[in-house]
Amino acid sequence: MRTFCNIITDGMLDYLVAIYELTETHDRISTSVLAQKMEVSSAAASSMMKRLTETGHVVRTARTGIQLTDQGRLAALQLLRRHRLLEVFLIEVMGFTWDQVKSEAMRLEHAISAEFEKRMEVLCNFPTHCPHGDPVPSEDGEIQSEELISLAELRPGQAGELRRVANHSAPMLRYLTQLHLVPGYRVKVLNVEPFDGPSTVQIQDDTAEDGPDSLVKIIGRSLAKRLFVRLTEQPAA
Repeated sequence: MRTFCNIITDGMLDYLVAIYELTETHDRISTSVLAQKMEVSSAAASSMMKRLTETGHVVRTARTGIQLTDQGRLAALQLLRRHRLLEVFLIEVMGFTWDQVKSEAMRLEHAISAEFEKRMEVLCNFPTHCPHGDPVPSEDGEIQSEELISLAELRPGQAGELRRVANHSAPMLRYLTQLHLVPGYRVKVLNVEPFDGPSTVQIQDDTAEDGPDSLVKIIGRSLAKRLFVRLTEQPAA
């Protein structure tokens, strides 16, 4: 049964989500790293960690840093579920674009009711992923895992389906739209320049009604590291 603890505030939930997201890229989360993520002072982050430790949502030691308890992880995933369902709803029902939905969903995620959330899920046909490719957690905090590899790691001849964009900044998403680099498209690496150089990538929409639409783009390594694909093709031996 899904419940939000009465003693936890919206701000506390935002911190739990930030900690959860940091665990995906950091082996150890320090107060300074969390403060940078939340765009607050280290003192403010430390004060919040004290509160979350007292409520049983976080544990913190000098050796392991900040970690979510089972209770903290569940609360974070429940808010992430609501946020990602809102992103789908805003695109499919309200007509927003994928570079607009993050900020809109953040404004709404603490305001809607559990019933509103359930109806969104039904109306959007029980989506499994948000528009950026992140999985939608279940009500009880289960989340799908998928074996993905960054575009920067692909060698010439390797191909796959673009599944996830790790950076949700609006300018980057608008740029990716121009490149047709959106989840669901197929990408194939044609060439990789040495010394951390860019990749030449063929991008193809296999769902186009008038046949596959293909184009070739040069993708910088910094951007390629933020794009994740499900590998489907290896280079010929």
